[in-house]
Amino acid sequence: MKFANLIKNADLDSLAKLWRKLGNAKIDLTPIMQSPAKFRNFQVFVEAGFPKIDFTKSAVVEFTLPEGEELARLILGDDFISVEEIVKAYGFQYTDAQLEHLARTLPTDMDTLQSTKADDCMLIPGPPSDMTLLGVRDLDNQLFCSKTGGWYSKDKEKFARTDLVKAGQWLIIRKSPIANSKSKNWDEQQDMIESGNRVPNAPEMSYAVTVYYKVRNVYLLGNVYVRTSSVDADGHHVSVGDFDSGDLRVCNYWHGTRDSDVGVSSARE
Repeated sequence: MKFANLIKNADLDSLAKLWRKLGNAKIDLTPIMQSPAKFRNFQVFVEAGFPKIDFTKSAVVEFTLPEGEELARLILGDDFISVEEIVKAYGFQYTDAQLEHLARTLPTDMDTLQSTKADDCMLIPGPPSDMTLLGVRDLDNQLFCSKTGGWYSKDKEKFARTDLVKAGQWLIIRKSPIANSKSKNWDEQQDMIESGNRVPNAPEMSYAVTVYYKVRNVYLLGNVYVRTSSVDADGHHVSVGDFDSGDLRVCNYWHGTRDSDVGVSSARE
């Protein structure tokens, strides 16, 4: 596309934003506007897509995106937690086969990574063995309101022993409730789960937020709860949250009610 067409087809708001950014960067365009030769060079530069120039060599620097973990970290920043980081935090011991599988299955396509970022999700490795809610709590029970025992440790609460965080799999899970999902009941919240996503279970949600704290030292779900797909003995969907105090709470009420502190999260299928 010719430079003139770039200007012609650009909306005024975009041009104004560009001009402000150039001004904030203290880039003076006056010499370009006053010199036909410099303006022509600038035109060629724009039409080439603003390439990076190595002025010591008078050459265009070819830009290539990083790959693997470097690309995930570039796009997600702190919302990507690597295998090495989780091993350091928990002392996990993955098998060689698990490490190979995690390396091979790490999401590295731009669409997935960008949508993960846009949806306020984290990308984290699962533990080296399948883990129940009670197992997640045992990783560091000081992070839970109920350090031992508690209502979900009772024999009748089957979900605490059957629902799992799957071993050696990447987990893409939302760090916060879905927008506008609070003050809705369970059925209404299900209509907000987009295609390709699901509601995480209680051990997955608990694992995700406690891992994030252990590695990043950041509390998630402060003063808010999210319903999970786990169901207690009375048929109520289990909620997880209120973690800003340092004690993650796992609750079994609010099933069919609309509460301003209770939303729903999501995870990629």
